[in-house]
Amino acid sequence: MMNARICSDGGFRLEGLPNGWQVGRFAVLEALGVAHLVTTRQGPDVQQVRRDPATPGREIAQVLGLQSVAFLEQVHGGAVLECTQGGRAGAADGLVTAAFGLALLGKSGDCPIILIADRSRRAVGFAHASWRATVAGIAPAVVHRMIDLGCDPGDLVACICPSVGPCCYEVGDEVRTAAIQEIGPHAASFFRLAARPWLSPRRPELVGQGADRLDGRRAAGAETLPSVPEAQERRAAAAGDRRLHFDLWRANTCALARAGLVAQAIHVAGVCTRCRPDLFPSRRYEGEAAGRFAAVIGWVPPSPE
Repeated sequence: MMNARICSDGGFRLEGLPNGWQVGRFAVLEALGVAHLVTTRQGPDVQQVRRDPATPGREIAQVLGLQSVAFLEQVHGGAVLECTQGGRAGAADGLVTAAFGLALLGKSGDCPIILIADRSRRAVGFAHASWRATVAGIAPAVVHRMIDLGCDPGDLVACICPSVGPCCYEVGDEVRTAAIQEIGPHAASFFRLAARPWLSPRRPELVGQGADRLDGRRAAGAETLPSVPEAQERRAAAAGDRRLHFDLWRANTCALARAGLVAQAIHVAGVCTRCRPDLFPSRRYEGEAAGRFAAVIGWVPPSPE
């Protein structure tokens, strides 16, 4: 298993587009020529993305130079579908394609969306890695489906988009139990007792290299919540004060590495949506009324010779 400490944000940053949108991009994907973006509140209407991603998806595809968009009814499970054309591909939490010109759109209001591209341009895919989908193995399932399309896992690059971070994702013991049962004993390391207020990690800010630079590394540091001695953990549980933080970034980073990706090819934006509701809709911050942002990926068709 790879070192669990996050070592790269993939060059994640915010930038303004000519149409007035503010979007996130990963430099590591740009270097490969992968068309992609992560929308923010300054972009497609977050409620429309939530209710009907087809309409904003077509606009995003046009911005990226892609011809059509495919999306899922996301159901918080481990199923992965392949698509060759635009529209609703079905009910699942992973989507892959070998088709050029087709945008794949995942939507989120806190859950990690993982964008995956093949250096050899054989395919792209995404995983909607909610806690249930993470426990069900959605990230490795997408990798395996891309292998079926001819990809070598050593050629894959994965980028985990902004999502609720280990600083804020509070869950109950039942989630930890499910993770250990389905993922394995090592999943226990993805959980920490919730930090007390005086131990809370620093939240990420817009800093440096122009006002649109997101300091992903600072946010990534939030994953190192203080560990708590076992005896203290037992006392907290006995007092009914056992609150756990689930590190979905680390869980999916480890799952991707176990599926065959090179550690240096796995990147985490490190931006917590719960900490930054000014940029991204967050169900943990806004409740059931929260909208959704989109994470989109695709290969632009090659230019005719």
